[in-house]
Amino acid sequence: MIQLTSSAALLGLAGCAGDSPDDTENGTEDGDGEELPDGVSESEFETGPVPEAYMRAMSLGGEQRNPDELSTKNEVTFSEYDEAEENAAHQPGRSCGNCADYIIDQNGDGYGACAEVEGYIDRADWCAVYEVLPEPSVPDGMTEDELATAEVPEGYRTADSQAGEARDPENLASHGEVNLTESVEAIADGDAAPGESCGTCAEFIPDQNGDTWGACAKVEGYIAVEDWCTLWEHVSEA
Repeated sequence: MIQLTSSAALLGLAGCAGDSPDDTENGTEDGDGEELPDGVSESEFETGPVPEAYMRAMSLGGEQRNPDELSTKNEVTFSEYDEAEENAAHQPGRSCGNCADYIIDQNGDGYGACAEVEGYIDRADWCAVYEVLPEPSVPDGMTEDELATAEVPEGYRTADSQAGEARDPENLASHGEVNLTESVEAIADGDAAPGESCGTCAEFIPDQNGDTWGACAKVEGYIAVEDWCTLWEHVSEA
């Protein structure tokens, strides 16, 4: 069964091209060459506040963010994925984009947030509180082998993806055609970039009925939030 793993890789941006971190504006970069969101200072990027849409949003794993109970990035050893690979606590393929605590981009600026950590969070980062997404159970009356080709429940058949694309049940690719696999495996093998998962994809249709499975606007069968395929497209780029 396809098991999706979510990575809580968080973006740690330090050092900026401006004279003062608090003067960092749109178009400026931090010391790692990352561009900050429009009008957001480096200090705000690190510690918040995040935009209203994220304040109490739900994470990929169904946890609601509480802005009064968050850790700092320093407290959780927050780092970019490349740096995380040097950390003994990091496991290959794990990043914020396949972490149960990650909150996907809500406003098109390319960044998300975290249910456990303050500030803006990039899907391609990692931290020590990374939490694996729960593995969905095989639905009643179905076998594991049937998941890839099964007709999804009515609520998904023509539903809109999380980027607003309608699913066409007559025009879908198979799991094999798009190399559907676990995102952690795909990242560790170099097939996917850190942070790529079905949960952060424009084509994903999140759980509609509480069984923790989702669907895809482009691919047939049941889809888990921790999975990945070659059609991946960032949710803010659709």
